[in-house]
Amino acid sequence: MQLSSTCACKSHAQLDFQLLICHLPVLYGISAVCDGGQTRSQPMEGKAISVGVLCIQGAFIEHIHKLTEISKQNEIPITVTEVRRPDQLSSLDGLIIPGGESTTLSVFLKKNDFEECLKSWICNEQHPGVVWGTCAGLILLADELTGQKKGGQVTIGGLKVQCSRNTFGRQMDSFESTIKLKHPPLYEATPPTPPSYIQPLNEDECHGVFIRAPGILKINDPSVTVLATQGENVVAVQQDHIIATTFHPELTNDTRWHMYFVNQIAQRKERKGQ
Repeated sequence: MQLSSTCACKSHAQLDFQLLICHLPVLYGISAVCDGGQTRSQPMEGKAISVGVLCIQGAFIEHIHKLTEISKQNEIPITVTEVRRPDQLSSLDGLIIPGGESTTLSVFLKKNDFEECLKSWICNEQHPGVVWGTCAGLILLADELTGQKKGGQVTIGGLKVQCSRNTFGRQMDSFESTIKLKHPPLYEATPPTPPSYIQPLNEDECHGVFIRAPGILKINDPSVTVLATQGENVVAVQQDHIIATTFHPELTNDTRWHMYFVNQIAQRKERKGQ
């Protein structure tokens, strides 16, 4: 199928600091149209799952690629919204908060009235929403944060863990590693072939990319489930509808994390009767 898109590159320089964001995701050969910051995989049958990706900084376009890829491969109707305004949250079934610079994200959220809207969306028990924070997204979701910059930063909270910024070191200490999956639904599918410099993966392993990664120092409530570890380090957790990873699954060729996220949304919608 030929790629069809009405997307074009636009400048969003008015959002308190200059942003130049391209609206033309690579859609892996699937026909799509973009309208108002939404990517809709077509044609699909059934009710679509509406997923938002917070598009402020970080690898948000890679998350969009992964969602589009699993939509095509699994024939799941997924509508992806590039979220840059608080009023875009209300219609979402799920939200991804990508990595980036956590202090910069905090400044944006505070100045653009996002902070309280995000907290309300995440805490709304009547809504089937699932939120997934990767890297800096984990920092924003953690209830307890150590190693804050002077003056502190915005934390949305909700996830009962203690988190530390730059646990694995600074940018130059970024690394890639094999991760052990601890939650069976994550390794139901066969893992993809990793890069040549990573050892072949067992079914309960995945390839992890750690970039100035935060750490999960302590789990503060039994409701938090460990999803994955790297050596002795907890690197992925879930508490009900909140998922967090210290690493970047979107920067690998593995779609299992995004598939798990979408399945969590579908199951929650079903339980809520929506």
